[in-house]
Order: sequence, then structure tokens, then C-alpha cells
Amino acid sequence: MKQCKSCLAKAEPRNGLCPVCGIGQDKKKGALSPDERKVRFHARGIRVVAMLHLVGACMGIMMIPVFPAPLATAALVAINAALAFGLARYSYWAYKAATVYYFLIGMVNVVSINLGGIALVLAALYLVGNGTAKAIFDRRLPG
Repeated sequence: MKQCKSCLAKAEPRNGLCPVCGIGQDKKKGALSPDERKVRFHARGIRVVAMLHLVGACMGIMMIPVFPAPLATAALVAINAALAFGLARYSYWAYKAATVYYFLIGMVNVVSINLGGIALVLAALYLVGNGTAKAIFDRRLPG
């Protein structure tokens, strides 16, 4: 399998286009149209959010013995790991789960008045939940 240069997904191209992002495999970054640049930006943003989930899962694993509720911490680690792998593969189930997770975590941060957490959740929700990202998850981009 080849890796797409734009969205970094490992998928076999169809008619020279990536099945995930719909961008030609032989196009250079400077030759992309404005719409293709937008798709590339949002696809890379989804990958960044997936890596943040992976980092969160690794940090959670290290914190299991420290926190007073190890089962709850282990559940959050499992959720973050699943979201990391699903978002990295641009899976539609991961899109739905991530938006629900961000809303729930966002409500917790609003109630506890955690401004840093609210900002992080809003950024992640924007990167995963906007229209272009949803089109990537739906695989309905032109191509």
C-alpha cells in the first residue's frame, strides 16, 4: 500500500486519486487548488488530533497507579487509544465517537471552569467536526 502525500493515509489510489482525500497522488503541495489545500489542512489536522489522543492514552497509562480511581483512568485510556487509532484511519465511527466525547469532556470543563480544557476541546472539535473533515470521514470528496 502506498501512503498518500496529502492526507498520509495508507490506501491504494483509485484512478490516481487518494480514496480518502480525493487529491492526486502525483500533485506537489504548490500545485494544489485552494479546495485541495483546505482538504489537506483538515486531513492533517485530524492526524494531529489522533496523535494527541495517543499521547493522552500513554500519559493515562503512566498515571493509572497514581490516580485514586484506576478503573476510570483505564477506561479513559481505552477510549483515547481507540479514538487515536480510529481517527488516524479516518474511520466514520471514530468521527462520531470523537464528537460525542468532545461534547462530554467539554461539558465537564465548562462546569469546572477549566479554560485551558475548554480551548483544547473546542480546537479538537473544530478540527474533527467541521464540514470538510466530515466529508473526509464520509469519503464524499471529489475524486
